[in-house]
Amino acid sequence: MSAARWPERLWIVRHGESAGNVARDRAHALGVDRIDLSSRDVDIPLSALGEEQARALGQWFAEQLVTDRPDVLFASPYLRAQETARLFRAAGGADGDEPICIDERLREKEFGILDGLTTSGVASIHPEQAEFRRLLANSIIVRRAARAGATLSFGYGRCSTRLRYIMPGSG
Repeated sequence: MSAARWPERLWIVRHGESAGNVARDRAHALGVDRIDLSSRDVDIPLSALGEEQARALGQWFAEQLVTDRPDVLFASPYLRAQETARLFRAAGGADGDEPICIDERLREKEFGILDGLTTSGVASIHPEQAEFRRLLANSIIVRRAARAGATLSFGYGRCSTRLRYIMPGSG
């Protein structure tokens, strides 16, 4: 079996601003414990700004050489990620008939009992979790790892693990 053909260039794009991001920011500004969300996290759409961001990125790619545009599009099953990919493609960021491959392994992390809570909400409703987060953030190991770029490397590790499954023959 031949080795998988890896792309010469890989663009990783997070979804545009979502209605959930707007609701989170509003909840923090008001100092409330819960983020006012009207649907499940997976069904949260883009905000108007998020739609604009997705189109702007697509327009930017449309101005590049055809050979510099993506020829494969992946998205998570989250509505906001799929909307971002569709708007990006519609704005010329990729061929109009380029399929968007929905892959469950690209899901965002789940927060469990902390889902939908603001920082103050975690502190008032689950103080033990707030204390755990405080201890973790203050640990010398985490501080040293952060200074050494651990956030980037953890993110890279998460992406590269998923890419090994997506790209046939690469794992």
